[in-house]
Amino acid sequence: MKVREIMSTPVTTIEPDDNLAFAEELMTVERVRHLPVLDGELVVGLLSHRDILLASESILRRSAVDHDLERKRKARVNEVMRGSVDTIGPDDDAADAADLMLTQKIGCLPVVDEARRLLGIVTDADFVKMARDGLRAGRITQPARQAMARASAPRARPPLAKGTAKAAATAARGAKTIATKKGTATKVVPKIPAKVTPRKGAATRKAPTRRSA
Repeated sequence: MKVREIMSTPVTTIEPDDNLAFAEELMTVERVRHLPVLDGELVVGLLSHRDILLASESILRRSAVDHDLERKRKARVNEVMRGSVDTIGPDDDAADAADLMLTQKIGCLPVVDEARRLLGIVTDADFVKMARDGLRAGRITQPARQAMARASAPRARPPLAKGTAKAAATAARGAKTIATKKGTATKVVPKIPAKVTPRKGAATRKAPTRRSA
């Protein structure tokens, strides 16, 4: 099975100069935990929700909620993102993607072409779905089940600084607007009510429009 058969599209992305408050809101709205960071069409980094929570205490210092949100609006994605990103090709074996995620202890792999243009993303959730479908169809052997279970198993993480997770989650609720891109038309949504599922767009959705810091 090839990576292109299990990868997720479209991919929600962000840019290096976007702020952390916007990134966190985008994750909440799109219900994702990882955002590939694009410079034009090229993958230059990866931002996870965990990266935001583990950001420097100078950004997430314990204080009033409004102060935390203001710091997130000033802090940029390129200050927190991981610049060294493991990627996979669309024609690579899905088993190789699982092995790489296990070895590197990561939860996702951006799928790129030879020029590092983003085509999709493979996450641990994709392997869970593949295992579910295979089990229902009776196509998965016991060793394969064990391999996919390891790929989707939770990975140990360092503990968060005291108060960081609570401050980050509370600050995310303060954001009120979000910009998404569908094809060449940009739509700005003034407010996004709870439990509203955003419309899916082209293969890659970016968020170039943002509030001023």
